[in-house]
Amino acid sequence: MITKYRVTPTALAWMGACVLACASSAVAYASDDGEDSDGLTGTWQVQVTLHNCQSGAPIGAPFYSLLTFADGGTVTESTANPLFYPAVRGPGHGVWSHVRHKKQYTASTLAFITMNGALAKTQKITQTIVMGPGPNAFTTPQATVEFFDPAGNLLNTGCASAVGKRFMP
Repeated sequence: MITKYRVTPTALAWMGACVLACASSAVAYASDDGEDSDGLTGTWQVQVTLHNCQSGAPIGAPFYSLLTFADGGTVTESTANPLFYPAVRGPGHGVWSHVRHKKQYTASTLAFITMNGALAKTQKITQTIVMGPGPNAFTTPQATVEFFDPAGNLLNTGCASAVGKRFMP
């Protein structure tokens, strides 16, 4: 027995809308990947300089960090800042995203600082990253560094700037 199905114009319109929605999502996803092909995704060697927030004067010698920005908007980082001694600063984990301008990104990371194995404080870094010159360098003209006690109360705030170079083996 052969059964005939009647397709109404409304059903055709819904199917067409679904096909268009799926196709535009695939195009949007592909353009996001292509847009960042020379962007922030990857691992970066970063030189960080702490600054007095009021005067802008450098505080101490620059130190180095490694930042890895993954597809999907996650970031992990580690640092070699001797100013944490004798405390130990763990790796930072966070998120990043595009800003309106194609060559700018925002990133926030959170790290734990321990003393004798106990949580002493947390560190939150918020920064705007500007790509260039070229696809393998960036600058952070101003980053905000906040320290919180284990209960989440703000202890102090600092400022920093950074320059990054893409890690290429």
